[in-house]
Amino acid sequence: MAIEVTESGAMVITGGEIQVYRLLTLRHALQVEKIGLRLTRGRSALAIVKAETGLKARTAKDMIPKYEDWLRAQGIIE
Repeated sequence: MAIEVTESGAMVITGGEIQVYRLLTLRHALQVEKIGLRLTRGRSALAIVKAETGLKARTAKDMIPKYEDWLRAQGIIE
């Protein structure tokens, strides 16, 4: 990932890596939803992943392995 550190110490993700970071954040959000918490105020991570990938699952627990397989197919995770 292209992560830059500013003079003040802030970290900034740049370029095409923003979308990759977002997809990885959705994976983490699914893991949080699996234990009953939410990372977002709006739509759930499960709803976002379903809409963006076309994957089908009723719960975050069922979606996590499918989503990770999808991320592997996209070359985002190993």
